[in-house]
Amino acid sequence: MNIRSKLILQFSLIVASILVVFSLSIYWLSEDYRKEEFYSRLESRAVTTVQLLVKVKEVDKDLLRIIDKNSIYALFQEKILVFDQQNEIVYKSLDDLQVNYSDSLLNEIRKAKKIEYTENTNEIVGLSFDDDTGDFVVIASAFDRYGRRKLSNLYNVLVIGLVFGILFAIVAGVFFSRQMLEPLARINADVSEISAGHLDIRLNEGNKKDEIARLAMNFNHMLERLESAFAIQEQFVSNASHELRTPLASITSQLQLVLSQQRSSDEYERVLKSVLEDTQTLVQLTNGLLNLASSGNDKHQTQFQPFRVDEALFAAQDELGRMRPEYHFQIEYDDMPDDESLLVVNGNERLIKTAILNLMDNACKFSKDKTVQVRISSKKDHIEITFIDKGIGIPLEEQEKIFSPFFRASNVPAQNKGYGIGLPLCQRIVLLHNGSLTVESKSGKGSRFRLKLPIRKD
Repeated sequence: MNIRSKLILQFSLIVASILVVFSLSIYWLSEDYRKEEFYSRLESRAVTTVQLLVKVKEVDKDLLRIIDKNSIYALFQEKILVFDQQNEIVYKSLDDLQVNYSDSLLNEIRKAKKIEYTENTNEIVGLSFDDDTGDFVVIASAFDRYGRRKLSNLYNVLVIGLVFGILFAIVAGVFFSRQMLEPLARINADVSEISAGHLDIRLNEGNKKDEIARLAMNFNHMLERLESAFAIQEQFVSNASHELRTPLASITSQLQLVLSQQRSSDEYERVLKSVLEDTQTLVQLTNGLLNLASSGNDKHQTQFQPFRVDEALFAAQDELGRMRPEYHFQIEYDDMPDDESLLVVNGNERLIKTAILNLMDNACKFSKDKTVQVRISSKKDHIEITFIDKGIGIPLEEQEKIFSPFFRASNVPAQNKGYGIGLPLCQRIVLLHNGSLTVESKSGKGSRFRLKLPIRKD
């Protein structure tokens, strides 16, 4: 059974249940009111009769029968019986209508003062009446012809209303399900058009408030992540094929050349050193490409843990210092908090250390004195690390491009080797941690990179 059929069935069952409960409640309350009202009328007739019989001396039994029979308040098939204290009948309104009674019933009436019950289709009221002349019991019986007829009419109306109500609920359920599932149908149609080659398609987000709109928004966010992942993959393949071709071609050509004829040991050594340099370049380039590709993968989110940023900074300094002994580091603290928890962020410490190491490496590489000045400070809701160098700077028109893979500024000297991978890798790592990385620079006056990471919230 599809969702639409389930909605129609469930909606119809709910409405039908409500209508049934409502109809039964109305019928039961009406029946209860009918009995209560009819018993009240029976009681009034019984009291009137016994009072006329006992207290009005001018009224004898025959006259009282005539009065009961011709009263405008007489009830259908009405019969009234009056008993004395010896349980003998002293008066009965009609001879042809039978009312069952017994001594135990009369004694029960005297004890309870009043009882109401139903016998077959007739309602019966029994009353105890005390007077100076004696202790009497009155039993009044009648058939509520008009009340039962009204109740029968109400029953027919409720049944007809129930049937039409259920039919209306089914029709309304069909319309309701169609209206509710129409956005899902549109989403289904849009999703069927999405493929690996058309990840730019986005679902209609409607009013951006209800559950279906939020589903579409979440699906669009997923598509954005998929599109980004596919773009990273395509870019990686394109960049890898382009950048790896040069060192591989150089290695191949050198090996072919040296193998084309017999060479001296010095020539072999020279070629092997050149091949080693190309191989090292190839290894560095491959590692950079792999780090760049994996930096955009959300699987790092599962490895997020709290850690102190200043500890990651010092770890990156130690590692870079061992690799580049000629580099110098000047680390300063600004606005440091008393609470050390304000230096803790939630993330992947290895990735953050990689980003910090790359930023310090770039600063030292392009500074004449091979020195980077690092300032770390804790703000209200984030930690800020600034990397300052006195290097060649970056031209203003090229500052927006430095975070693009394989882009190198036009003023970079040829002796400064690089592949344009470090800064894009840093930016992706920072964005993965919901942070930001910005640059301020002037040609010939150095650069200032500002890294911001959100403080961990408990």
